[in-house]
Amino acid sequence: MGDFKIITFDVEHGSSHVLITPNNHVIMIDAGSREDFSPALHLKNTWGYTQLRWLTVTHHDSDHLTDIANIAEHFRPLTLEQPTVELHQLTELYSEGFSTPLEVFLEFKKDYNRPVPPMGDSSYDWGGVQFATFKNEYHELENPKINDMSVVTFAHYQGWTFIFPGDLESQGWLKLLEKQEFKDWLSRVDVFVASHHGRESGFCKEVFDTCKPHITIISDKSTSDTSCTDSYYPSCKGLDVRNPLNEKNKRYVLTTREDGAIHINIDSEGRYSISTTV
Repeated sequence: MGDFKIITFDVEHGSSHVLITPNNHVIMIDAGSREDFSPALHLKNTWGYTQLRWLTVTHHDSDHLTDIANIAEHFRPLTLEQPTVELHQLTELYSEGFSTPLEVFLEFKKDYNRPVPPMGDSSYDWGGVQFATFKNEYHELENPKINDMSVVTFAHYQGWTFIFPGDLESQGWLKLLEKQEFKDWLSRVDVFVASHHGRESGFCKEVFDTCKPHITIISDKSTSDTSCTDSYYPSCKGLDVRNPLNEKNKRYVLTTREDGAIHINIDSEGRYSISTTV
C-alpha cells in the first residue's frame, strides 16, 4: 500500500476536495473554484492527471459547481454521485431559478444514467481506503432543503477517518443521526470537514456527542456574522501542522481563508503529515 492524499483547495466560499488513493485513483468531492483558480485545471496542468475515477457533487448550490465546465471538458469522470432529487423537486428547491453552474451540471449529468454500486461497495479497489456514503432523501425531510440532502462521504485509511458532509444543516444532521451505521462511522472521525463553510447553520451540537475529531477544516472566503469557527475548538484534540516556513504548530481548526490549500498525507503505516500553503 502507498500513501493516501487529501487536498482541500482554497476556493473561497466554495468547496473542492481531491482524494488520491494509494493505487492512484483520483476522487473529487465538489467542484468549486475561484475566478483565478480551477482545481480541475490544476489537476491536469500541474499534476498531470487525465482521469477522474469518481466525482461526488454533494448538492446543487452554485459554489459547489463553478468548476463543472472544466471537469466536463477535461475529465469526464467515470462515476458521478449526487443527491437523489428529481428535476421537479429541484425546481421547488430553487424557486428563484437555476444558477448558470447548475444549468451546466444538469446538462453534464445526462451522460450518467446507469445505476452503479455505492462508493463503499467491495467491488471497487480503492487501494486499501474504505468509503461509506449517506444522504437524506427528499421525502424523508419534514422541511426539504437542498443542503440537508447533501451526500456525506466518509473515508478511512490506516486508522484515520475523514468526513466530508457538504452543506448539511441541523435538520439533515439530526435525520442522519437516526441511523446507527452513520453514528458508527461518525464516532471514528479524526478529520472533520465543517459543514456549510463553518457557518452557524451547519453546526449541530449533537454531532459532537458522538464525534471527537483531532482537527476541523473549514472552507470559506472570509468570516461573517454567521461564522462559528470557535464552536469547533472544544471538540478537537489537535494535530501538528506545518506551514510554508516548515514551522510546526499544534492546530485545532484550519481554514482555507487563513491557511490556503490544506494537504494531508497518510502513509501505509498510518503516519500523517499536514501542511498548508499560507
